[in-house]
Amino acid sequence: MILALLIFLAWGSYLNSLGYRLLNIEFFHKTRSFCPHCKTIIVWHDNLPILSWFIPQGQCRSCKQPISWLYPFIEIITTIILVSLHQLIPFHYFPAYFIFFSALIVTIRTDFDEMLISRYVTLYLIPIAYTAALYHRLPISLLNAIIGSLCGYFLLWFTKKIFYIISGKDGLGQGDLELLAFIGAFTGPFGCWITLTIGSCIGTIFSLILMTIYKQKIIKIAFGPYLSIGAIIFVLFQNQISSYFCLA
Repeated sequence: MILALLIFLAWGSYLNSLGYRLLNIEFFHKTRSFCPHCKTIIVWHDNLPILSWFIPQGQCRSCKQPISWLYPFIEIITTIILVSLHQLIPFHYFPAYFIFFSALIVTIRTDFDEMLISRYVTLYLIPIAYTAALYHRLPISLLNAIIGSLCGYFLLWFTKKIFYIISGKDGLGQGDLELLAFIGAFTGPFGCWITLTIGSCIGTIFSLILMTIYKQKIIKIAFGPYLSIGAIIFVLFQNQISSYFCLA
């Protein structure tokens, strides 16, 4: 278990780096970790998960600029989520869900940071879900995976169009539509619906909290992280959720 924790921590550090590079594509092929401000190469002892953020008090040793709280946050939640996945999900489903969860964690990272969701971790990974479903490496059929991806995309597409007709504004980004299509491919139409329900509830609660704190009537939030959290909750507890709805 200790070895698994260390591996998952290291993987969280990698997902942090991947998320940053997807947002700053000019640095995508840079081989070493570096400060996002001064671009100084980070030495190995300053590249340890979690500790390397807390020991220098969340700032770069070279330029003293603050380093985002997202770095330790992503490393911690990656470890918690992947340990839970390892413990709660049958092992033959683990590889597909490992890819799925890794992509969702990168989405949380990029959407919180810049309100951007990369297609490299949504649309371009949908064929993996189809393949996993075809070879029984997901607890859904290929047909369910295809229907789930279509439901996810068009459910938010219609929501976006209706909101635009009523308000004249875009309430959802294209990345949100593609993200729910990706989630639907791995979870099927039922998982897509549960994800949207959970994500909307969590997003609404946080929006109300932020509006209260900042005393604003409307506040713009990233929806992707809440959809991702909803999908993770569904996968980890899908048997209990399905039983509650008498589907298992």
